[in-house]
Amino acid sequence: MSNSTTRRDFLWTAAAAGGCLVVPGLGTAEPAERPAQPSAGPATIEECPATALNAPLLVVTQPVSRDVDPRAIAWSYIREVLHRAGVFFDELSPDRLPWLLRRPHAVVLLAGDLPLTAAQREILAAWIGDGGSLIGIGGTSGLDDVFGVNGARRLSEGWIKVTAGDHPLTAGLRSSLHVFGGCVVKPDSATSLAELDSANRAAKGSVILERRVGAGRAILLAPDLLFSIVHIQQGIPVFQDCGAAPDGSAATNEGILKAEDGMVLDWQRDRSPMEPDGTPAFLEPISDELRELILRSVFHAARERGIALPLLWYWPRRLPAVGHISHDTDGNDPTRATALLEVMNRCQVKSTWCTLYPGGYPQEFYRTLREQGYEVALHYDALDGGPQTAWSLENLLFQHRWLLGEAGLERITSNKNHYTRWEGRLDFWRWCEQAGIQSDQTRGPSKQGTIGFALGGSQPYFPLDDEADPPRMLNVFEVNLLTQDLAVVCPPEYGRQLLDSAARHHGVAHFLFHPAHILKPPVEAALCDLVAYGRDQGLEWWTSEQIYRWETLRRGVAATFDSGGIVTLSTPNPVRDATLLVLKTRAEPPAIALGGVSVTSRPLNLYGFEFEAVTADLAGQVQVRIDGV
Repeated sequence: MSNSTTRRDFLWTAAAAGGCLVVPGLGTAEPAERPAQPSAGPATIEECPATALNAPLLVVTQPVSRDVDPRAIAWSYIREVLHRAGVFFDELSPDRLPWLLRRPHAVVLLAGDLPLTAAQREILAAWIGDGGSLIGIGGTSGLDDVFGVNGARRLSEGWIKVTAGDHPLTAGLRSSLHVFGGCVVKPDSATSLAELDSANRAAKGSVILERRVGAGRAILLAPDLLFSIVHIQQGIPVFQDCGAAPDGSAATNEGILKAEDGMVLDWQRDRSPMEPDGTPAFLEPISDELRELILRSVFHAARERGIALPLLWYWPRRLPAVGHISHDTDGNDPTRATALLEVMNRCQVKSTWCTLYPGGYPQEFYRTLREQGYEVALHYDALDGGPQTAWSLENLLFQHRWLLGEAGLERITSNKNHYTRWEGRLDFWRWCEQAGIQSDQTRGPSKQGTIGFALGGSQPYFPLDDEADPPRMLNVFEVNLLTQDLAVVCPPEYGRQLLDSAARHHGVAHFLFHPAHILKPPVEAALCDLVAYGRDQGLEWWTSEQIYRWETLRRGVAATFDSGGIVTLSTPNPVRDATLLVLKTRAEPPAIALGGVSVTSRPLNLYGFEFEAVTADLAGQVQVRIDGV
C-alpha cells in the first residue's frame, strides 16, 4: 500500500475526524473512520445503504435565519422549481459533503448564498478538481476562487443583460430577466455570459459566469433567482392600490384591491408593445425564464459531464403545452350560458365554469355541465362588500357551501376571485386550503395594460408560505390568467401572441371568456380562432381540474438511482402517457430499456438541449436502463 496521501484523502480524513461524515437517513451522526485502503469499508458512496445519494443532481441548501438574510427563506423553493420541471434529485446537507469525494460524476447545485465552513468549501474545491460540476445560485457561498470571481457586491434589483447570446445558458432568452437580490461580481478566471443592467451604478458587474476547473466546471448564477421567482409570483401585500401605469394603459388605482396591486414588475422595462395597437403588456414570462436559467445550468453541466440526465416531461403525450379556458358567470344569465355552452361544444373544448354567488344557474344546467365533462368551480365574490360578499374566510366558506348545494357537487376543485379581488399576500391561499379548494386562477389582469404575465409566468405553481415558521408549501395550485374577453378587453390578435409565449415555455395558456359577452359576434369568433390556433400549435385544451389532477399524478412519480445506470420509477397511482426524457450527451441517442425491454425514442428539444423522449404508461415500479447515467 502506498504511503502517499492525496488532497482528497486528507480532506476525507479531516471531515471524518470532525464527525461530519453522515450516512443519509440515519437518525444520529457517528464519527466515521477512514479505511486504510480506499476499496475497504463502507466509506465509498457506491457501498452506502439504500439511502445513498445516487441521483445525478444533488441539491445543497440549508436554513438561514431571517435576521441574517430575509430572502433566504425562498431558497427552499428550488424543490418546487425542480419538481415542476420533472427533474429528479437528491438533497445533500452541507455536513454530508464529504460523500462527494467518492462521487465526482454528478452535478451539485447550491441553492442560495450558503454559509459554508472552510472545511466544506475545501471539500467542494477538491471535488470540482476531480471532475465535479458545481452550480451556485444567489451568491458564491464563499467559493469565489472556485467560481473564478472576486469583488462580490450585494444586489437589490436589476435586469440581466445577456452578453453571450450563443451560449447554451443564455441563447434565445426574450424577457427582461428582472431580478431581485443576490449579488454582482467581477470575473477573474471565469467567463462572463451576462451583466447587470441597473440604475444603481454601484451594482454594475457580471451575473452569469462559467469556469472550467480542471476536469470540472463551475457555473455561477449570481442573482437570487429563487427569491426573484417567488417575489414575482407572490408579490407584495395588497393593502392599497398600486400606482397606475404612467402611459395611462392600466388604471389600476381605481379603488378596488386586486391581484395586480401586489405586482413588483416595472411598467417601462418589463412590458412589450402588442400587435396591432402597440399597447404595452407583459408579453414575456419573466419568472419562466428565471426558472429556465436554473434548468439550463443543470442540463449544460450534466451534458458536459456526460451524464444522461433523466426527467419527466411537463405534459402527457409529449404535448408542448396546455390551453385552458374559464368562464366567470357574472350575471348568471341562463340564456347566455346556453349560448356559450353551444359554442364550446362546437369547438370541442371542455372548460371551467366559475360560478358567482348569489343566484347561479338552474340545477339542470349544472347537471348538463357535469354530464358533458365540464368543470363547475367557484367564483368567490368579495367585490360588493355585502354581508356574504366581503373579503373574509367566513364568506369564502359560506359561498363554497352554497355552490356545493346549488350545483349538487361533492367537491369543488377550482376557484377564481370575482374581479381578481385580493388582499394581503398569502391569506387567500391559506383560506383555499381550509375550504378544500385545490387550484386557484385569480392571479391575472383586470386591465389591458396588465395583460399577460404580470404576476408570474405560464408555469403553474404551488406557492411558498414564507411567513410561516417553519416555511411550508401551500397546497393550492395556482394557474395564472393571461387575459379576459378577447375582442372586448383587448384586440383578438392578443390571443395568439400570448398563447405563443405560454407554448414556448411549455406552460398553461389560460384565457377567460365571460358568458355575458358571448352573444357579441367578435367574441365568439375570437374564441373559436384561439381554440383552433392552439390546436394547430399542438396544444390540448383542459379544465383547471384536469391540470391539477395531472400535476398531482406526475409529481407522485419518484426515482431511485443505483450506481449501475438503472433508474427505478415508482408511482402509487397509474400515470398514463407519461413522457420520460433523457438528455443526449453524444451524437448517437442513448439506448433506453423499460422493464428490460428496449424501446424506441424520439428527439425532443427543451430550452435548446436535445433529449430523447419515450412515452409510456407508468404503474407501480418500472425499471429504466439508460446508457450513460
